[in-house]
Amino acid sequence: MAISGEKKELRAKLLAKLLSLTTEELKRRSDNVTERLSNLPLYKKAKVIMAYFPLKGEVDILGMIRKDLKMKRFCFPVMDVAKKELQVFQVSNLEDDFAVGPFGVKQPLPLRTKRVSASEIDMIIVPALAFDREKNRLGRGAGFYDRFLKHIHPPTHKVGIAFDFQICDDLPIHPPFDEKVDLIVSEHFTI
Repeated sequence: MAISGEKKELRAKLLAKLLSLTTEELKRRSDNVTERLSNLPLYKKAKVIMAYFPLKGEVDILGMIRKDLKMKRFCFPVMDVAKKELQVFQVSNLEDDFAVGPFGVKQPLPLRTKRVSASEIDMIIVPALAFDREKNRLGRGAGFYDRFLKHIHPPTHKVGIAFDFQICDDLPIHPPFDEKVDLIVSEHFTI
């Protein structure tokens, strides 16, 4: 399938660029994104936020979460590989409540954290390898977020975050499977 080939090629190109960022550049760029995100009225208003534990090269949102952990409830996804779905758990400690899960992703330890219903979430911070100006998302290819986001409806807001270079004019998409976000926040603009 042509779209799958395009996605694979684009994923490889973007992943290489993300992994080439220096520690200083990653911090500076991440700080710019999280400053814009945390100043959004919808972030300020949100009480329950689903976040993610960044992989190498992804926008690092942990500093923002540490700053706001006492004022907001943060939850993170746990991948249920057998069911191919995400379950969501609220954490209280970014150091002690996590273990490395499938695909090397840090995720909450279910016995140390509290399960959260998707209906409780006010805002989901959605990672990606790329977004386009139509708010389409290119993930890493396993489909966990697409399946999860398919069942998320207003008033929950789906907010994609990325570095400027991760915003493309358009992306190869599979409309019945690929889920859009409501808003994209990058280093210098919001779409």
